[in-house]
Amino acid sequence: MNKPMMADTSSSSQPAPVGRRFARRVYPARILGLGLGFFSVGAALVPLSYGFWVWFLLIMYAFAWPHIAYLYATRVSDSFATGKRQLLFDSFCGGLWVAAMAFNLLPSVLVLTMLSMNNMATSGGRFFGFGLLAQLTGLLLGVAIFGWYPQWDSSLTVVIASMPFLIVHPLAVGMMAYSFATRLHEQKNSLKLLSRTDGLTGLYNRRYWQLRAAEEFERSRRQGNPASLIMLDIDHFKKINDQYGHSIGDEVLEALSYLLQINLRSIDILGRYGGEEFAVVLPETDAQCAQEIAERVRLAVAKEPLGEKQSLKCTISLGIAEISRSTKDFDEWLNAADKALYDAKAAGRNRTCVYRE
Repeated sequence: MNKPMMADTSSSSQPAPVGRRFARRVYPARILGLGLGFFSVGAALVPLSYGFWVWFLLIMYAFAWPHIAYLYATRVSDSFATGKRQLLFDSFCGGLWVAAMAFNLLPSVLVLTMLSMNNMATSGGRFFGFGLLAQLTGLLLGVAIFGWYPQWDSSLTVVIASMPFLIVHPLAVGMMAYSFATRLHEQKNSLKLLSRTDGLTGLYNRRYWQLRAAEEFERSRRQGNPASLIMLDIDHFKKINDQYGHSIGDEVLEALSYLLQINLRSIDILGRYGGEEFAVVLPETDAQCAQEIAERVRLAVAKEPLGEKQSLKCTISLGIAEISRSTKDFDEWLNAADKALYDAKAAGRNRTCVYRE
C-alpha cells in the first residue's frame, strides 16, 4: 500500500558540533571584513611610508589569516572556545593596526567598531569587554612599536577606500544575522512539531492530543454543539508483534495511521493514544454520524492489507461516546469512549460500540 511521505526526523550524518558550526558562520564574515578592511587600513598606511614587513603582515592578516583560522578551528576538539580566542586575536590585531595607522580617525573607528560588534554578537557584554581589553593591549603594543605620532585627519582617499567597508560589511553581517534568525525560527518550529507528534505515525502524541481534545470538549459544551469521541485499537496486536516482530508491528501502525487520515475529515482531531490504541474527536458530530464514520474506517481497515514487508489483514475495534448533558468533564467523556471500546472487545472484536448511559 502506498503511504504518504512523512517528515524524516533522522539523518544519516551526524550534525556538526556547535563549535564547528560557529567557525563556519564566522568564516565568511571574517573573509569579507578583513578583505574590505585591507583597503581602508592600507589607504591610511600609504602616507606613512612603512617598509615591506608591515605590508607583508597586513596582506597575510587580511587574506591568509581567515583561512588559517577556519582550518584550525574546525580541526581542534573545542572549536567554539578556539573561535572565541581567534576573535580576541582579531581585536588585538585591530588595536595594533590602529596604532600603525597613527590613529587615522575614520579607519580606526571602523576597525574597532566592527570588531566590537562581532564580539558583542558572539557572546554578549562580557565577551565585548574582553574584546575591548584585547584592543587596548594591541593598541599599547602598537604604540610601543610604531611610536606615538597621531594623525587624526582622514584624507579623501582614505574616506573613499573606507566606503566599501563602511557600507558592505554591516549589510553582510545583517544578512547573516537574518539568515541565522530564520534558521533558528525554523528549528524552533521543528522542535515544536516534534513535541506534538508521535515519532512513528506522525499523528498527534497522547499529551498534545489530550490538550486539543479537551479544548474541543470545552468548545462543544460552551456552544451547545454535538461532538463525539472514538477510541480504537488493533485486535490481537500482541500476536502480530510476537509472530512477525516489532518492525512489522511498526509498519502496521504506520499503515493504520494513514488509513485513518484518509478516511477522516480534516476537522477531526486524530492522535495515537498509546501502543496500538488511537483516538479521534469528531467535532459537530453526534453518535449516529460518528458510528457511520467509525464503520467506514473499520471496513476499510479490514479490507486493506497493512504493512509493506509483510502484508497483513488486521481488524480494529472501536468505541464511541457523544457528549451529553450529564457528561461532567473531559475525563468522563474519555472514560465513556474507553468503556465502549471495552464492550466492542468483549463482544468479539472487529466491531463498533456506542456508549449508552
